[in-house]
Amino acid sequence: MKNCIFCKIVNKEIPAEFVYEDEEILGFKNIHPEAPIHFLLIPKRHIVWKDEFDEEDLTLLGRLLSTAKKISKEKKVFEACKLIFNVGKTGHITHIHVHLLGGWGEEKIPKYNV
Repeated sequence: MKNCIFCKIVNKEIPAEFVYEDEEILGFKNIHPEAPIHFLLIPKRHIVWKDEFDEEDLTLLGRLLSTAKKISKEKKVFEACKLIFNVGKTGHITHIHVHLLGGWGEEKIPKYNV
């Protein structure tokens, strides 16, 4: 998509510090980190949230999550990390993306009452 910031990063029109790349997925550091480790993982193909995904999109979303797990293990944050999908009007970027956050020390791991 022409005005999508993530598509511009995929096309190397905007610089980013890459942490992962393959044929379909790109991972890079968030320029406004909210954790010691804060990466964004995106499909290289522009995909937006929709009511129903086709099989190709679902397969790619599954690979996106599998890649997030792989990176979290490589960075040794798998035991205490967050994967966050922002959906709908939570931000101005419609390109599907996953936030991988982690790297807190034991005493700083966010606690939630459920």
